Amino acid sequence: MANHINTTHLGQRLVYYRTGRPETWQAKPIGANSLVLKLNVKDGTYADWLQAELRQRFDYSCVDSIQSFRSADRAITREGQAKHSKTRHEKDDRRSVGDRRNWVLGFDNREKLGLFQAQAQDLADTISRLGGEIDKLSDQDKNRATRAMQCQTLVNLQWQEIDLLPLLDRISTIERQIREAREGNTALLQISQRIDKQKHLVEQADKDLREAKVAHDSVLKQIKDSTQKLESLLQDASRVSLTPHQIKGLDERFIKQSDVVRLESLDKVTTAVERGLNTEISEIKDEITDCEKEIEARFADFKRQWPMDAGDMDTSLASAPDFFAKLVRLETDGLPAYEQRFFELLQNQSHQNLAALSTYLNDARKAILERMDLVNDSLGQVPFNQSANQRTYLHIDASDRQLVDVKEFKQEIHQALSHAWTEDREFAEARFLALRRLVDRLASQDPEQKRWRETVLDVRQHVEFIGREIDESGVEVEIYRSGAGKSGGQRQKLATTCLAAALRYQLGGNDHGVPMYAPVVLDEAFDKADNEFTALAMNIFTNFGFQMVVATPLKSVMTLEPFIGGACFVDISDRRVSGVLLIEYDGDRQRLKLPEHAREEASVEAS
Repeated sequence: MANHINTTHLGQRLVYYRTGRPETWQAKPIGANSLVLKLNVKDGTYADWLQAELRQRFDYSCVDSIQSFRSADRAITREGQAKHSKTRHEKDDRRSVGDRRNWVLGFDNREKLGLFQAQAQDLADTISRLGGEIDKLSDQDKNRATRAMQCQTLVNLQWQEIDLLPLLDRISTIERQIREAREGNTALLQISQRIDKQKHLVEQADKDLREAKVAHDSVLKQIKDSTQKLESLLQDASRVSLTPHQIKGLDERFIKQSDVVRLESLDKVTTAVERGLNTEISEIKDEITDCEKEIEARFADFKRQWPMDAGDMDTSLASAPDFFAKLVRLETDGLPAYEQRFFELLQNQSHQNLAALSTYLNDARKAILERMDLVNDSLGQVPFNQSANQRTYLHIDASDRQLVDVKEFKQEIHQALSHAWTEDREFAEARFLALRRLVDRLASQDPEQKRWRETVLDVRQHVEFIGREIDESGVEVEIYRSGAGKSGGQRQKLATTCLAAALRYQLGGNDHGVPMYAPVVLDEAFDKADNEFTALAMNIFTNFGFQMVVATPLKSVMTLEPFIGGACFVDISDRRVSGVLLIEYDGDRQRLKLPEHAREEASVEAS
């Protein structure tokens, strides 16, 4: 290539570089603010060479102040001033640094192309605006030329060509001469007057003739148009023949109109009749709508009063056949014949169902009290607090909460049962309505009614529990209505004791021996509890006769040793592979056979 360029006259200035492998040994470190670091070189064949060239030729520090600019060997500012060496400085303001037309940002020129396109559009708008201004100036030049030509025409005219006064004087003289000739000759004057009179008569007759012809032509046109319109109406296939009733009704409405029915007033009268008919139709539609609403309201009343009989029928007019069919069935079923049967069922079944409901509520409350007696028996087996001078036990009492809803519900049931066998039909019907209201309220899906139903039927909500701490002589030491006001340890002890007693009852009945099903499994047991509480809880479960299976972190092992009979260590690696290592237990010493270093590590972790 060098030989070809050397032997060829190019006619232009050419600078070219060899693009081989860059000489990395010449590379020197660049600063953190170097202009080279502001550029990203796209991967390609010449990426390494281009990166090396940039490091060699454009390693300029990007500075924000003149002080930094002066202290740097090679630097460049945001305003475009470049320092090539200690002596050579350059700033080219022939183009603005911020003009994006002179540089490309990124790996393609799409944004620059968009900039040129926007600039081209602005230039096109400017050209269009200037073209309009040029056209406007051209029109002004044409108007000036036309006006100049008209002015030249006026300059070329002679005064005699536009002077009208002599002509007017001549005409006035001739008219005066004619008038003097007529006034001097009586016969001529009379003939002139007769001529003027006949001219007036002729003009009036001609005017009347023209008006008559116009009226005649207008009448002929109206006759032709009316005939064509009549023939068109007679031949219209969509024309419907009226019934005698319709003809009679239309005749009555046309007669009532103030205008006489003529051809010229037919459209006006017809419009008035149509307006009246539309008004009547609108009123009838309103009446139909009111009737439909009234019918739907009756359907809604029926569905609200007898929802079981209404079933899945809705209250729209489309369900009218179903409602009418039910009406026919009610009328043909002979309901009065079943009235006696209704009262018998009201007496027997309602009494039985209400008595069963009342019995259920009483039995459920009694069962709760009996179960609490068994729980208290279990609590009496294990001391709740124990010291050198005193031993106390936990006793749980159940008492009624005296809820207003529950009290009113029981009163309604009692009142309904107290008059179940009355023979008074009116009182029985009133009792039936009261029972129906009660049943509807119990069956309602309204959130408020559902809350009420759960309150009156869930006997567990009718009682409240109070924990009493008593000593061996039965003297009350402490009352626990909740965990409020107690320390964290007291709340944990209370919850653990109640839990163990409940499990003792559920798993072992009311016997004082070992539970029939003794194992209790606790996962992540005592993870956040201290050693004192861990020992207390395990002691409670052990005293109740449970066999504990505990999965616990290593820190609790030392505390659990006296309460267990064996142990194994479980390890999981990579969340997929698990292994189990059995650990022997020393029953005499009540501790695991662990190496001393493992026991020390467990003690350190527990502390």
